[in-house]
Amino acid sequence: MNTASLINKPTSPFTTSLKQVLSDKRVSISLLCLCFTVLFILLGPFFLPDYQLQTLENQLQAPSLRHLLGTDDLGRDILSRILKGGQLSLAVGLIATLVSIVIGTFYGCFSGLTGGKTDLYMMRIVDILYCLPYMFLVIILMTFLGKSIYVLFLALGLVQWLTVARIVRGQVLTIKHEDFILAATALGVTKTMIIFRHLLPNVAGIVIVYATLTVPSVILQESFLSFLGLNVHPCTWGVMISEGKDYMESAWWMLLFPGMSLTTCLLCLNFLGDGLRDSLDKKFVTQKQ
Repeated sequence: MNTASLINKPTSPFTTSLKQVLSDKRVSISLLCLCFTVLFILLGPFFLPDYQLQTLENQLQAPSLRHLLGTDDLGRDILSRILKGGQLSLAVGLIATLVSIVIGTFYGCFSGLTGGKTDLYMMRIVDILYCLPYMFLVIILMTFLGKSIYVLFLALGLVQWLTVARIVRGQVLTIKHEDFILAATALGVTKTMIIFRHLLPNVAGIVIVYATLTVPSVILQESFLSFLGLNVHPCTWGVMISEGKDYMESAWWMLLFPGMSLTTCLLCLNFLGDGLRDSLDKKFVTQKQ
């Protein structure tokens, strides 16, 4: 086999993009921290006491070798509750973001590709929804539909799609006049096929970046709702922070450790999103040059 052919073997665009993204230290460190956090959240409960186990004789114990992060007012292990809350918070963030991304991406693609009055009316709907306080809409949905984690997925997802719809529409308006789109339209390709074959691959990069920035936003909103009492589970980070504020002086660990867990997770996700955005911006600039 020719050695030169192996050396000059072209790499795929995905591999090139992945190398450029991982070359950013913020992305690499954030990914490493997130992977460690997810593994710890998923595997940690197997080696710790049940998060619901109440032992009143152990209530409000300071961090020790038996309870690494201490116990709460009912004698429950704080670390076990933090890990369970992490599972719920990450699930809410990922699923609600997925719902908003799917709705917003297809809405923006169809609006931008169709154009004309249809595009005008669809964007006015987005403008009207933007005028409504989205947190108020979430509270209304959860009040009427019940405090269910599935309702929370739906409520947060349905109010987060507006921004991604506008972003995707802007991208589609930029590329809809490219030759490959015009050729597909001239050949009679349906709008659905154009969206799946041509538009989605071209807007995937910016959608991924937006998703990484939306996940921490959704997690923070869920924690805020739990802090207000609209919790869907008694063990979310927002609930733990709300409980810990009443014991700031006598049991500081009840507030400190859940707050640190939430802050660390949000920082890693935000750094990952910022790094992806900067790396992809560099790639696009390089391609244009």
